[in-house]
Amino acid sequence: MLTQKLTTAATWSAIALGFAIPISTAASNLLLALTLLLFVVSGDYREKFSAIIANPSARAVLLFCALIALGSTYGLGSAADKLHYLGKYFSLLLAPLLIPLFSSRADRLRALAAFGAAMLLTLAMSYAIRYGWLPSGLLAVVDGRDPAMGGANNPVVFKLHITHGFLMAFGAFLLAIMARHLPSPRLRWSAIVISMLAAGNVLLMVQGRTGYAVLAVLAAYLVYGRCGRRGIAIAALAITLFGAAAYQWSGAFHERLHATITEASTWQEGKGARTSVGMRFDYYTNTLFIIRDHPWFGVGIGGFENAYDQRIKDTGMAPANNPHNQYLLIAAQLGVVGLAALLWLYAVYWRQAGRLEPSFREIARGVLLAILVGNLFNSFMLDFTERMFFAWISGVLLAELSERREGAASG
Repeated sequence: MLTQKLTTAATWSAIALGFAIPISTAASNLLLALTLLLFVVSGDYREKFSAIIANPSARAVLLFCALIALGSTYGLGSAADKLHYLGKYFSLLLAPLLIPLFSSRADRLRALAAFGAAMLLTLAMSYAIRYGWLPSGLLAVVDGRDPAMGGANNPVVFKLHITHGFLMAFGAFLLAIMARHLPSPRLRWSAIVISMLAAGNVLLMVQGRTGYAVLAVLAAYLVYGRCGRRGIAIAALAITLFGAAAYQWSGAFHERLHATITEASTWQEGKGARTSVGMRFDYYTNTLFIIRDHPWFGVGIGGFENAYDQRIKDTGMAPANNPHNQYLLIAAQLGVVGLAALLWLYAVYWRQAGRLEPSFREIARGVLLAILVGNLFNSFMLDFTERMFFAWISGVLLAELSERREGAASG
């Protein structure tokens, strides 16, 4: 049947998207367009709509995007600014659209395997750059990247260090979970070793501080899941010991941690910092003033940059189009109403993830924890790879709830 063949093709395109997201923005956009095209032409809209609307997480995404659309009708900012932000936030709609495509558990496993394969390739190439098996300037030549952003001292591959560290930290977590379900001891130990290599890549090689925080939280969650409340103390001790070892033996970790402490201690409010941490503190404090002046409904979608420019006028501070904190950005754009809606979206996700089968439940909640932590230091809904990753893997994992509903209905 043509409808079924087109739906299957859409599913395979979405699986391939999981491989492309950590590697190539261009390939991701191409596969995204192909997936959406196949989704549309495959028809069967009633069944697709039923699968989407029956999923609480999908409904939460739809309602959040409706609020985003409403927020674009008022406030500061040009029409172009509003469309710019709408396009980024509406990427979340990929999650509900993927739910009807991943009704099969086998397809969900294939999708996770595709993402895992991309991370294994990234990990292998990162180690190869670190130890000189690949020219450190190779990727800079290929994609025009600044060679100073990579090399043996910061062996990122397809993405810059924040994204590389974030995805690799989650990759280490995913491998640790997968190790328990592999059929043979040899495969299980292989997965554990590779997971440790991925964690080492984050801690000892790449200069992304977001990756450090995400890895620590995911490790704590993993230990807590195995040991209960006792796991909190175990995780705290393990993180302390690993952090001390990394500080002692890793030049990259030592340098980034020392720079963080120095930049934080020397920051002065209102002086116009030029360091990474200092500029973030400027972003945070100025954004809090914007929120104070527009507490309930914010300055509107697309209005942040204009409001920030007005706030820092004649101060010598650097301009910004986002505060490098997703919670502050939403609060500035949509006020406390928008922040409450975002937190509600994440709460629904956490609750629905708890209904998944155990391995998928751990993965889904790990995804959310990684995003929650990353959003403290970045505006991940504006960053292509991070927002696409969250939307894609959410649609893949939470499709289980729609599958379960269909099974109950047919039974």
